[in-house]
Amino acid sequence: MRRILHHELGEPARVLRVEDGPSTSLGPDQVRVRLSYAPIHPGDLLGIMGSPAFGTPPTIASDGRVPGFEGAGVVSEVGANVDPALGLKQGLRVAFFPASGAWSDEAVVPASSVVSLPDSIPDEVAAQMMINTLTALTVIRAAHDSLPPDGRAGVVTLLTGAGSAVGRLIGKVLTERGVKVIRLVRSEASAAKLTEILPGAPVFATEVAGWKGRVRAAAEGAKIHVAIDSVGGRLLGEVADLLAEGTGTVINFGSLGGETSDIRLFPPRSLTLKGVVLDSWMQQPPEQRRADIALARRLAQEGGTLFEVAERYTPSRIADAVTHVSQAGRTGVVLIDFSND
Repeated sequence: MRRILHHELGEPARVLRVEDGPSTSLGPDQVRVRLSYAPIHPGDLLGIMGSPAFGTPPTIASDGRVPGFEGAGVVSEVGANVDPALGLKQGLRVAFFPASGAWSDEAVVPASSVVSLPDSIPDEVAAQMMINTLTALTVIRAAHDSLPPDGRAGVVTLLTGAGSAVGRLIGKVLTERGVKVIRLVRSEASAAKLTEILPGAPVFATEVAGWKGRVRAAAEGAKIHVAIDSVGGRLLGEVADLLAEGTGTVINFGSLGGETSDIRLFPPRSLTLKGVVLDSWMQQPPEQRRADIALARRLAQEGGTLFEVAERYTPSRIADAVTHVSQAGRTGVVLIDFSND
């Protein structure tokens, strides 16, 4: 078994290495998957670094830690106690989440975490369809719950980082649900690209002077009670200035801006800042989780604009891969390619 792992916390390009090792034993309620692709999410890198933004630092065993929580591939072995009703069998194409140790050419995962794939979803899309979509849905729920009771009709939502993988999904789902979304990206080039691939909602570039005035005009007099933010930094203060005083809430799920966030406007304007992480999705009722996964499958079948691939890297190029993830202006998800490894 070939795997990517680290023995210490630190900069991913420095601490990650590729090692060969014995296959993990299969438990009775588990499935072994021969991976084709696994994504590298920004959150994966935070865990490798032990960043406070990850939460509690991950535990590193004596033989190292293999990052990664989702992937796609083919079932190669099924545990003895796996329910036949799940339809899991050797040769079946699947995606999985949640599971640990996905950055490996094979992964042993709970059978309950495995989702079968139709032919219409390619492996490059399947590998990234779970975490990003479920994050988007978790954030949207938090945003809805933050609306004041008298502010749930004619909702206008401000969305930063709208061109990111999760941002595209949030914008898509909100628009489908009849919510007016005002999307923010950094550059005019990003605004043009997002408008082309996902039309239907206004997009403004924050590098262009006067963008806040354009946001206010696009809101057409409606109060903006909720902003969904994945950028933080100085932009957070600018976004706060656009929110309804006394009822405005920022739902934050990331810090793509990489800067210290400005929250000075929050106290005097009685605004709320709420952090959201994907872990809370696991607390949803089973029927809600099933519905969310079904939505992820539907969106994955609709086309690649929501699940763009930035680049594919073989395990031996993991240092290049993690460096690419951190590049400014990156669009799409970076994948580790185990298909020919």
